[in-house]
Amino acid sequence: MAKLLLSLDEEYDFLLIGISCHAKDYRLCWELNKLLNFDLTRANDLEIITNNRNKKNEINSYSFYEYGDEEYYLDYYLIANRGNHAYLIPEQKKVDFFLMIKGNLSEQNLKKLLININSLSLVLTSFTINPNELKSKQNLII
Repeated sequence: MAKLLLSLDEEYDFLLIGISCHAKDYRLCWELNKLLNFDLTRANDLEIITNNRNKKNEINSYSFYEYGDEEYYLDYYLIANRGNHAYLIPEQKKVDFFLMIKGNLSEQNLKKLLININSLSLVLTSFTINPNELKSKQNLII
């Protein structure tokens, strides 16, 4: 009997903004909520199980905030890149937080969002990241 192999291709159908900021996650959320009229609220931490060479099945936790904009059908997620043991996306070590946007956001509104985020005094920089070019992109599936 022939073996069948099931291959699942994940869709990375979201926008991703990398934010470099040395402030705590709750402080950044408060500033984003105030500036952008968001309501990012704390949710359960994002937990990723990794197999390290030294330790097997190590669980890493990353702070996670979410906000659903029902008027424009957009979902926003703020995820810390630094967990308790490792980076969520190791190839982006200079990024402290990721802002994931699911839904249809125009290029013009994305540019305005970046300008607003960069205007915050506690943000060093923010920039868009193509999730399809990341090696660890499977960690962003939520």
